[in-house]
Amino acid sequence: MPKVRKQASDSSGPAALALRYLNDSRGFATGFLFILPLLVGYEVGLAVLRSEVVNLAHGIIGLVFHIFGAGEPYLFAGLAACLVVVALRRVERLRIDAELYGLMLVESLVYACAMGLVCSLVARRLMLMAAAGGGRGMAQRLVLSAGAGVYEEVLFRVVLLGAIHYGLKMSGKVKPGIAAFIGIVVSSLAFAACHHIGPLADPLEAGRLAYRFWMGVLFAAIYIYRGLGIVVYTHALYDIIVSLSR
Repeated sequence: MPKVRKQASDSSGPAALALRYLNDSRGFATGFLFILPLLVGYEVGLAVLRSEVVNLAHGIIGLVFHIFGAGEPYLFAGLAACLVVVALRRVERLRIDAELYGLMLVESLVYACAMGLVCSLVARRLMLMAAAGGGRGMAQRLVLSAGAGVYEEVLFRVVLLGAIHYGLKMSGKVKPGIAAFIGIVVSSLAFAACHHIGPLADPLEAGRLAYRFWMGVLFAAIYIYRGLGIVVYTHALYDIIVSLSR
């Protein structure tokens, strides 16, 4: 009898609760529901501000939907709605777990602040160069920060990193660890390069490219170990912190 009580106690102890949080917060479905308000806020913000400037990753992903012409917004909204339903069914609850998402937000903020602190101490000048929207209003910069968190992480970590890792692993010729390494390097290089493409891009300089490459590596590590939701909010909050510190 004492043994049974000990097992019940252990299952609700601090270690067990921490492990449960780490597992639940890392789930893709939970992460998608977590980032949904950020996605909606970004899209609504663009509409309200009537901004013609969008995140480059958003533009790349949007090319897929452009082929549908006038039906593009309806297709996007329908796809998002389907993903919400699937995610809710996957997490097996038709409610929002405020406590879980609150902890995820705090964790993301801790990572974002730590990254901002490191940049301010080690490469303050490069961090300021990396901040988006130097000549834009604060509202627009905050909206674009949200878009960067969502679309850049989806494009470079979920799609590109995931595709490279899965493709190489399935080929049977590359070990999983090596496949993950190649995926991280390639996706981080693409992430860095995208900030130097387009009319509003920064000049292509070695320092800036290296800075963003290592930022990509950090985001990739967070995505791999902590999941979609945490890395999206870490990225968005980091960009917001940089914007507010200028």
